[in-house]
Amino acid sequence: MKILITVGIYPPDIGGPASFVPKIANLLSQNNYEVTVICLSDSNLQDNETYKVKRILRNQNLLIRWLKTIILIILNGRNAECIFVNGLPMESYIANIFLRKKIVRKIVGDWAWERGRNKGLIEDSFDEFQLNSHNLHLEIAKFSRGWTATKADIVITPSRHLSNVVKNWGVKADRLKVIYNGTRITNNEFSKSNSNIIKLITVGRLAPWKNVNTIIEAVHLLKNQDLKINLIIVGSGPEDLDLKKQVNNLNLTNEVIFTGQKKYSDLKEYYKSADIYIQASGYEGLPHVLLEAINFDLAIISTPIGGTNEILQDGKNGFILDLEKGIKPNSENLKNIILEVVNNKKLTEEKKVNAKKLLNSKFDESKNLYEYLEILNK
Repeated sequence: MKILITVGIYPPDIGGPASFVPKIANLLSQNNYEVTVICLSDSNLQDNETYKVKRILRNQNLLIRWLKTIILIILNGRNAECIFVNGLPMESYIANIFLRKKIVRKIVGDWAWERGRNKGLIEDSFDEFQLNSHNLHLEIAKFSRGWTATKADIVITPSRHLSNVVKNWGVKADRLKVIYNGTRITNNEFSKSNSNIIKLITVGRLAPWKNVNTIIEAVHLLKNQDLKINLIIVGSGPEDLDLKKQVNNLNLTNEVIFTGQKKYSDLKEYYKSADIYIQASGYEGLPHVLLEAINFDLAIISTPIGGTNEILQDGKNGFILDLEKGIKPNSENLKNIILEVVNNKKLTEEKKVNAKKLLNSKFDESKNLYEYLEILNK
């Protein structure tokens, strides 16, 4: 069976789709599927995979790139039984007007909302954005993301929450399937240092809705109480410079470290050295990084948004950081929760044990990936 996979980011890019696609492509290849991946790339790299990778240069005229992508999908999709869309949705659906192939689509968020927040056009929470009316530019984007979703034969989401959102875009319930994100589970116990320094970590794109500035504010409050604290911020994005300015202005250059983007092989060393993982986001589909942090025995502090509460389970598996007006958490509240994690060791350990049990039962990557094979093979 031949499968064509389309994706906007692919290694050496870093991000959810760039991590997921090689895993599913390798698994398909190992099960005798003939796989071709079409992706955007900053350079024409040579790939030594068991499947074909065809790269389209990202930095070229948008219309030319768009046309090249559509043509490449048509040429490589002619003999494919299925197109698995992990990115490049509009190009994939236009190409499929000519191909008429089965399309399986994976949706992990709402790019129309992300675009609005990144450009400062809205302050809506993710859920508010689904209900409110906006300017013509955003309404066209909302129509586009909904229209492309309805053209798929099957739509896969990583959480029940996002599945319900996509259903409201017009996708029929019988075309929706939830497959949870997973992580490579290690049952080793990771020893944490007995240092008196509170070691925090947050991982992700440095975008407005991630609220990393709130975490930095909480570190400042803890420092003012004469507590020793370190924060590692892994990731990059449009907020990068503003967050570094904030750290300088608050005199936290010794407490806060920016690492930039990191591959998983490097990232796991940061997990091992940390005690507490903090996610202050205003929205997440179902974050891989939260699962990774649980796997490395970190205590979890997280906002209960999107699919995240399907991990937190109302605080059973982590400490809940509430949002104000559905958008941003309070730094004083975060400071107090960090102190609770540190001081109430019994409760912290109970939540960590609960989280690890849930990870093993629902978020084992080796099991969840096979659910994709079942859908792609139908």
